[in-house]
This record gives sequence, structure tokens and C-alpha cells, in this order.
Amino acid sequence: MADENENEKQITVEDLKAELPEQDYETLTLGEDTVAVRCLLKAKVAIKGMVTSTGHTYDEADEVCRMATLKWALYELFAFAGQENRAREKQEDAQLLIETNFGAILKKDDAASTGPAVGAMNTKRENPLKARR
Repeated sequence: MADENENEKQITVEDLKAELPEQDYETLTLGEDTVAVRCLLKAKVAIKGMVTSTGHTYDEADEVCRMATLKWALYELFAFAGQENRAREKQEDAQLLIETNFGAILKKDDAASTGPAVGAMNTKRENPLKARR
């Protein structure tokens, strides 16, 4: 029974189709659902990473995660079809949803600049380039 409830929460291609007029969906996917599946999978991975970076847990049952994932999947579809402006709008929408609901999205460089020191320098050491005799 728990598996059925879990599957009901999963975002599917049907959810993505509902976000677009049928003709637009056909145009963006070139009539191939496999394109939509790839875009949706990429969106799930990207949004999960962004949500996790805020310190929260990605959950497809959470309305914000669902909306952000669908917007990112639309970004992937528009980018696939070469519609950069519309793609950028969807990308920005997804990021805004995450940031306004969960907090700042940490980037790889952001995480590297925080945390405790992992070493120290000894300034009284001799120059290692001088030959020892």
C-alpha cells in the first residue's frame, strides 16, 4: 500500500504534459515521449540538488518541489527545442520558487568557502628549495 501512495506522488510525463498545450508539447518533444522523460529526469536531479543545498529535503509530494521540478523540466524542453528565452524564464522561475521557499541555493564554490580550517602553515620552516648539506 505504501508503494502505491509513493507512486501517486511521483511527477510523471503526464504531469508535464498538463503544463503545456498539446500542440506545444508535440513540437517541443518532436512527438517523442522519451524526450520528455529525459527532461523530467534531468529536472528531478537538478531540483533535488538545489533543494538539498538549502538544507531541506526534496519530496515530490511537496507542492513547491513539484512546481519547481515541472518548471525545470519545461526549461529542459525549451532548451532542447532551441528556445533559449523561454527556457531561461522557466529556469529563473524554478530557482525563484526554491529560494523564496527554502532559502539561498548554495553553489559548489559557496560550499568550498565555508567550514573549519583543515590545515595550518608553519612560517618558521626553512625554504624547501635550499639544498640540505
